[in-house]
Amino acid sequence: MTPAGTDDEYGDKAEGALWDAIAERRPPGTGTVTGATPLIELLDRYIERCRADGDLAPKSVDTYEATLSAVKPRMAGIRLVDLAAGAGGDSGPGLLNEILAGIRRDHGPTRERHTKVALNSVLTDAVMAGAIDANPILQIPRRRRKKAEKKPKGAPAIEVGKVRALLDAITASKVCQSKDLCDPVIVLAATGLRRSELLALRWEDVDLDGRVLTVSGSIVRLKGKGLVRQDRTKGGDERTVALPQFAVDALHRRKGGRQGPNTAGVIFPSSTGTLRDPDNFGKQWREVRDDLGLPDVSSHSFRKTVATLIDDGGLSARIAADQLGHARVSMTTDTYMSRGQVHTEVADALDKAVGKSDE
Repeated sequence: MTPAGTDDEYGDKAEGALWDAIAERRPPGTGTVTGATPLIELLDRYIERCRADGDLAPKSVDTYEATLSAVKPRMAGIRLVDLAAGAGGDSGPGLLNEILAGIRRDHGPTRERHTKVALNSVLTDAVMAGAIDANPILQIPRRRRKKAEKKPKGAPAIEVGKVRALLDAITASKVCQSKDLCDPVIVLAATGLRRSELLALRWEDVDLDGRVLTVSGSIVRLKGKGLVRQDRTKGGDERTVALPQFAVDALHRRKGGRQGPNTAGVIFPSSTGTLRDPDNFGKQWREVRDDLGLPDVSSHSFRKTVATLIDDGGLSARIAADQLGHARVSMTTDTYMSRGQVHTEVADALDKAVGKSDE
C-alpha cells in the first residue's frame, strides 16, 4: 500500500500488469475465447457459425455479413477484457453504446439492430466461456422510436372493382406477352405470393385438379452463388394456398402451351430457361405498367390487393396471415389458433371479385 502523501510511481504500471495478466488468463473449458480475444474476431466466428448451423437463411447470413463488414472498423483494437466490468475508462456498456449510436447515425437503424444482435450473441458466449463476467449489451437501454405521422407504406392496393379490367388488359398486351408477364401476374393477383415465391414454383407444387398450390421455396441471390432456389420462404414455413378458377385456367394454358428452354425446372423461368430474377421481374413490370394505365401499381400491389379483399370480405386476420405467409398476426393468435389451413373462401372471393369463374 502506498504511504499517504507519497507519489504513486508504480500504481499505474501495477494495475496495467494486472489487467494484462487477466487478459492472458484462460479459465478452464474456455477454448479459444479469453479476455485477450479481439471482439472483431468473435464477430467473424459468428458469421462462420451462422453459415454452419443453417438456422438462418443464407440470404440473411449474407445480410449480417455485409453489415458487420461495414461496421467492424469501429471495433478495431477492442478486446473482451476492455468490455469487462471495472476495466476503467470508457468501457463496457458505455463504449458499445457509443459505437452503436455511431452505426445508427452513419448506417441507419437496421444495421445498428443487426450489429446489436451479433454482439449480444458473441458476448453471451464470452460470458459462458468465463472471459467476462456479464454481457454489457444487456445493460444498454432500448432506444425510443420517434413517433412519426402515419402514412401509407409501400405499394398501393388495386381497387377490387378494377382487377378484372387489369387482368384483361395484361392478357391482351403484346408487350406483356413478349416479356412473359401475363401468366405470372395473373397468379400474383390470384394468390398474393411474394415475387420470390412465385418464381420458385414448380409444377410438382401445383395441384390443378384440387385447385391448390404449395409455397415451399423462394428465389434469392446469394453471395458467390448467384440466383438459387432455396427450400424456404421469407416467412419460413411451407404453406398451401387455394387457387381461384381464373388462376387454374391460366396455369392449364401455360402447362399445355408454353414452349422454350427450362433448365431451372420452375413454372416461370427466364427467357433462357434459367431461374428468373425477382428484381428483373419487378423491373419488367415497371416498364409496362405505364402503358397499362397503372403507373403507381407495383408487383407488390397484387399482394396488398389480396389482403384488402380478405379484409373487405370479413375474413379474419389469421386467414390473411395464412394466405400471405406472414409469421404471425399477434402472440395470441399464434399461440391459440392453428396455422397452415387451406382457405378455399379466399379463392372463391377472388373468383367472385374478378368475375372470371363463369368463363
